[in-house]
Amino acid sequence: MKFGIRVPSLTKRVAARTSLKRFARHSLGLKAPRGFGWFTNPRRALYNRVYNRTTIKADGLIVGGIFLLFGVFVGLVTALVSAFSGRSSSALAGSDLPLCPRCRSSLILRSGPRGEFYGCSRFPHCRGTRDYVSALPPS
Repeated sequence: MKFGIRVPSLTKRVAARTSLKRFARHSLGLKAPRGFGWFTNPRRALYNRVYNRTTIKADGLIVGGIFLLFGVFVGLVTALVSAFSGRSSSALAGSDLPLCPRCRSSLILRSGPRGEFYGCSRFPHCRGTRDYVSALPPS
Protein backbone atom coordinates (compact mmCIF):
# COMPACT_ATOMS: atom_id res chain seq x y z
CA MET A 1 0.00 0.00 0.00
CA LYS A 2 1.21 3.47 -0.82
CA PHE A 3 1.47 6.21 1.82
CA GLY A 4 2.23 9.84 1.11
CA ILE A 5 1.74 12.02 -1.95
CA ARG A 6 -0.19 10.82 -5.01
CA VAL A 7 1.66 11.75 -8.18
CA PRO A 8 -0.77 12.05 -11.11
CA SER A 9 0.11 10.03 -14.21
CA LEU A 10 -1.18 11.37 -17.51
CA THR A 11 -0.55 8.09 -19.35
CA LYS A 12 -2.58 6.07 -16.82
CA ARG A 13 -5.38 8.64 -16.94
CA VAL A 14 -5.59 8.45 -20.75
CA ALA A 15 -5.33 4.65 -20.75
CA ALA A 16 -8.21 4.32 -18.28
CA ARG A 17 -10.46 6.54 -20.40
CA THR A 18 -9.68 4.90 -23.75
CA SER A 19 -9.69 1.18 -22.95
CA LEU A 20 -11.85 -1.30 -24.91
CA LYS A 21 -13.27 -2.72 -21.67
CA ARG A 22 -14.56 0.72 -20.65
CA PHE A 23 -16.00 1.35 -24.10
CA ALA A 24 -17.91 -1.97 -24.03
CA ARG A 25 -19.27 -1.43 -20.52
CA HIS A 26 -20.49 2.09 -21.30
CA SER A 27 -21.93 1.38 -24.74
CA LEU A 28 -23.78 -1.81 -23.68
CA GLY A 29 -25.10 -0.28 -20.47
CA LEU A 30 -23.35 -2.79 -18.19
CA LYS A 31 -21.92 -0.12 -15.92
CA ALA A 32 -23.07 -0.42 -12.30
CA PRO A 33 -24.26 2.70 -10.44
CA ARG A 34 -21.88 4.69 -8.27
CA GLY A 35 -21.08 2.95 -5.00
CA PHE A 36 -21.61 -0.58 -6.35
CA GLY A 37 -17.88 -1.31 -6.46
CA TRP A 38 -18.22 -3.49 -3.38
CA PHE A 39 -20.53 -5.82 -5.35
CA THR A 40 -18.63 -5.91 -8.64
CA ASN A 41 -15.04 -6.15 -7.34
CA PRO A 42 -14.70 -6.00 -3.54
CA ARG A 43 -10.92 -6.39 -3.54
CA ARG A 44 -10.37 -3.38 -5.81
CA ALA A 45 -12.96 -1.35 -3.90
CA LEU A 46 -11.15 -2.02 -0.61
CA TYR A 47 -7.80 -1.11 -2.14
CA ASN A 48 -9.17 2.15 -3.57
CA ARG A 49 -10.77 3.11 -0.26
CA VAL A 50 -7.56 2.56 1.70
CA TYR A 51 -5.48 4.26 -1.02
CA ASN A 52 -7.64 7.38 -1.00
CA ARG A 53 -7.44 7.63 2.79
CA THR A 54 -3.68 7.07 3.13
CA THR A 55 -2.42 9.32 0.33
CA ILE A 56 -2.64 13.02 -0.50
CA LYS A 57 -3.21 14.53 -3.92
CA ALA A 58 -0.20 16.49 -5.14
CA ASP A 59 -2.40 19.28 -6.49
CA GLY A 60 -4.06 19.57 -3.06
CA LEU A 61 -0.65 20.31 -1.54
CA ILE A 62 -0.03 23.00 -4.15
CA VAL A 63 -3.36 24.72 -3.43
CA GLY A 64 -2.78 24.44 0.33
CA GLY A 65 0.67 25.99 -0.05
CA ILE A 66 -0.78 28.91 -2.01
CA PHE A 67 -3.37 29.57 0.71
CA LEU A 68 -0.68 29.33 3.38
CA LEU A 69 1.52 31.87 1.56
CA PHE A 70 -1.47 34.17 1.06
CA GLY A 71 -2.26 34.01 4.80
CA VAL A 72 1.34 34.84 5.70
CA PHE A 73 1.29 37.76 3.24
CA VAL A 74 -1.95 39.16 4.70
CA GLY A 75 -0.55 38.84 8.22
CA LEU A 76 2.61 40.72 7.26
CA VAL A 77 0.64 43.49 5.56
CA THR A 78 -1.62 43.85 8.61
CA ALA A 79 1.40 44.01 10.92
CA LEU A 80 3.06 46.66 8.74
CA VAL A 81 -0.09 48.79 8.58
CA SER A 82 -0.54 48.66 12.36
CA ALA A 83 3.17 49.42 12.93
CA PHE A 84 3.18 52.46 10.67
CA SER A 85 -0.16 53.80 11.87
CA GLY A 86 0.89 53.60 15.53
CA ARG A 87 -2.20 51.63 16.53
CA SER A 88 -2.59 47.96 17.38
CA SER A 89 -4.78 45.62 15.33
CA SER A 90 -7.42 45.59 18.08
CA ALA A 91 -7.66 49.37 17.82
CA LEU A 92 -8.20 49.02 14.08
CA ALA A 93 -11.11 46.64 14.69
CA GLY A 94 -12.96 49.25 16.79
CA SER A 95 -12.53 48.94 20.54
CA ASP A 96 -15.76 50.82 21.33
CA LEU A 97 -17.83 47.72 20.43
CA PRO A 98 -18.58 45.15 23.15
CA LEU A 99 -16.97 41.73 22.86
CA CYS A 100 -18.65 38.32 22.77
CA PRO A 101 -18.40 36.46 26.10
CA ARG A 102 -17.77 33.15 24.28
CA CYS A 103 -15.39 33.85 21.38
CA ARG A 104 -14.22 37.44 22.06
CA SER A 105 -15.35 38.72 18.63
CA SER A 106 -17.43 41.87 18.26
CA LEU A 107 -21.12 41.99 19.19
CA ILE A 108 -23.82 43.51 16.96
CA LEU A 109 -26.95 45.25 18.19
CA ARG A 110 -29.92 43.10 17.17
CA SER A 111 -33.64 43.18 17.83
CA GLY A 112 -35.71 40.17 18.79
CA PRO A 113 -39.17 39.31 20.13
CA ARG A 114 -38.09 40.33 23.67
CA GLY A 115 -36.42 43.58 22.63
CA GLU A 116 -32.93 44.65 21.64
CA PHE A 117 -29.82 42.67 22.56
CA TYR A 118 -26.21 42.25 21.51
CA GLY A 119 -25.54 39.13 19.42
CA CYS A 120 -22.24 37.70 18.25
CA SER A 121 -21.07 38.74 14.77
CA ARG A 122 -20.10 35.10 14.10
CA PHE A 123 -23.70 33.84 14.42
CA PRO A 124 -24.68 30.94 13.80
CA HIS A 125 -21.21 29.51 14.60
CA CYS A 126 -21.20 31.31 17.94
CA ARG A 127 -24.41 32.04 19.83
CA GLY A 128 -23.00 34.41 22.43
CA THR A 129 -25.32 37.23 23.56
CA ARG A 130 -25.42 40.08 26.07
CA ASP A 131 -28.28 42.21 27.29
CA TYR A 132 -28.69 45.63 25.71
CA VAL A 133 -27.76 48.52 27.98
CA SER A 134 -27.66 52.03 26.52
CA ALA A 135 -24.06 52.72 27.66
CA LEU A 136 -22.43 49.30 27.68
CA PRO A 137 -18.68 49.56 28.40
CA PRO A 138 -16.33 47.43 26.26
CA SER A 139 -15.29 44.19 27.95
